[in-house]
Amino acid sequence: MGLRSDVRVRQPAKDDLVGRRFVVTGIGSGFEGTIGIRVRRGDRVVGRGFAQSAGGGFALGEFSTTVELDRAPRPGTRLVVEVFGDTGDDGPGSDLRRVEVICFPDLAGWLLHRVERGDTLTGIVRQARDFGRTTLAQVVAANPAVTDPDVIRVGQLLRVPLS
Repeated sequence: MGLRSDVRVRQPAKDDLVGRRFVVTGIGSGFEGTIGIRVRRGDRVVGRGFAQSAGGGFALGEFSTTVELDRAPRPGTRLVVEVFGDTGDDGPGSDLRRVEVICFPDLAGWLLHRVERGDTLTGIVRQARDFGRTTLAQVVAANPAVTDPDVIRVGQLLRVPLS
């Protein structure tokens, strides 16, 4: 029976909102316990990091680290976080995991808004001004289920990113 490395990402999850600096956690193993992390925007690497697996060596263990992007992208930019057991060279091993996230570089947090009868995205953005800055375009970018800003459903839960 051969040794097999594996990596699982717990955070961030698909479509999570992240800032210019964000935490990546999970379980995994890699060469000497090292977990490699890359953040991509299309074909371009815009951030790198690594973490040490608590299991060390080739054993599975928890890992956690903060990754910082080289340059701040525009708010609402979709990025791909790649996490892998480091093979000792510059590339990922066979255990590459990809997670799509939505970046708001100056993210201070977000509000959750449950859509009520009569709500509009413009009205929701106006209400959020008491808590921080956001725009209609940013609210649309933070909510992949919103494909048309003029169509939101009663009961729908929307994330309102704040900076």
